[in-house]
Amino acid sequence: METEVIELARELGSAMQRNEIYLDYKIKQQNVECDENLQQMMKEFNLKKSEINAEIAKEDASQSIVDKLNEEINKLYQSIMQNETMLVYTEAKQKFESILRGITLIINRAALGEDPKTIDPEESEACSGSCQSCSGCS
Repeated sequence: METEVIELARELGSAMQRNEIYLDYKIKQQNVECDENLQQMMKEFNLKKSEINAEIAKEDASQSIVDKLNEEINKLYQSIMQNETMLVYTEAKQKFESILRGITLIINRAALGEDPKTIDPEESEACSGSCQSCSGCS
């Protein structure tokens, strides 16, 4: 029995990797890695984050330096997120993550006894705070 479930999980993983949305996501991810301008901005962003963390860790941290670095970080972040390669990647990533959330939702709810064939994979799994309408946490 355990072997059958594991084998089905492996088949699911293989099917996912053949899915158009997954393949598109991986191509867009590779495009991000190959975009030299985007990679440079990301390096600068990470350096600025290191700089601000180092400044904040100082006993005599300068608020003006922290503010300046924070402003630079925010500008770099905006530039990164508005980059066309990043925009296309982010959209592909969100589509793929939506599939993963659906798969996880089906598996989790089936483990709680629900019929996997009736579970809507696009249903929001967000917690509303009220456990009466949800079987997700227990």
